[in-house]
Amino acid sequence: MRATKSGILHHGVWVKTLGDRLVATNFKGPGFNQIRLAAATIVLLHHCRGVEYDVRADPLFSYSGGFMHFGLLAVLIFFAVSGFLVTPGLVQSGNVLNFVTNRILRIFPALVTVVVVTTLILGPILTVMSPISYFSNPTLYLYAKNILTLTYNYLPGVLSAAGEPVVINGALWTLHYEVLSYAALAILSVVALLRASSVLIVFLVVYGVCVAANFDPAVQASLPNRIVTLTGLFVYFAGGSALYMFRNWIPYSAPLAVAAFVLLMVGLAFGFGAVTAPLCLPYITVFLGLSALPAHYLLKRDLSYGIYLIHAPVLVAISLLYPGVRPWWMVAVGVFAITVMLSYLSWTYVEGPALAGKKAVADWINCRFIRAAVACRAWR
Repeated sequence: MRATKSGILHHGVWVKTLGDRLVATNFKGPGFNQIRLAAATIVLLHHCRGVEYDVRADPLFSYSGGFMHFGLLAVLIFFAVSGFLVTPGLVQSGNVLNFVTNRILRIFPALVTVVVVTTLILGPILTVMSPISYFSNPTLYLYAKNILTLTYNYLPGVLSAAGEPVVINGALWTLHYEVLSYAALAILSVVALLRASSVLIVFLVVYGVCVAANFDPAVQASLPNRIVTLTGLFVYFAGGSALYMFRNWIPYSAPLAVAAFVLLMVGLAFGFGAVTAPLCLPYITVFLGLSALPAHYLLKRDLSYGIYLIHAPVLVAISLLYPGVRPWWMVAVGVFAITVMLSYLSWTYVEGPALAGKKAVADWINCRFIRAAVACRAWR
């Protein structure tokens, strides 16, 4: 098998690759917006279903023997997409400052907005405390840790009907591990190891840890929970990154995607999800992302991140203010409608403007960095 810029030659037949498809789509991947929107919606539905059912009633949780539920599946899809999409810019430019700036402007403006609005507006509406007690409570400001992706779940006096503290935004925990994934990629670039062989080694090492931790309780017990969680998510990010690095060797093939899906489902059914999912799910995700999925011309704005950030506080508000609403899908309809409207506002007034200014911000930071470096050399 021989790779070229126009495909791979396999048994005398030219096969189109992921790289060919990237070039054909002008490196934009027409299906990724739909993939992210679908994943965010799955997370929303998963959380809404939790109003009425325990996670053990999740069909995928039962099918996979407890390996994953639909909410986790959506998160893993996000990580695979992220690894595939953020790697090219850093590989092509090698500019870590630009990479970090772009990631900050994508993650934090909307995150800061959601955390602040939740704390200052939603919290006072939902709390059982008086406004003075709420704002003077020292634990209130712990919620601001979420701005730094250091998860804190509670607001003072926001309680369930049973008097228990309510988790305000159960989706935020993944952002910390996404930032760590970006950091790992940046470190590879800084030490000049952001190349195909190194990314593959990283993927295989993390994959090995995930498989060992899944099948050997002693290995899992020996690792901190945070490391187990990080490797369980990062393996999909690294898988997406590896698919980009080997894009000119990996076929863009519907039969291969179908085979990967079958292998994934068989692995989940027979208790080998930890073996098959990190190998199959990133390819399925990237294949669909590079495909012209239905309605891709209609999705001019990427509302997925807003939906992911905003839906949980909306769900908490509806659940506490209207506790009698059932069944869960009626709750989901209301949550989805409100969340989409708020996500549109987030994109229009927060995310979109932040992304539009990323080049100017990156240029400004690079300029200041160069000046600082020149001044440092002159001082020496």
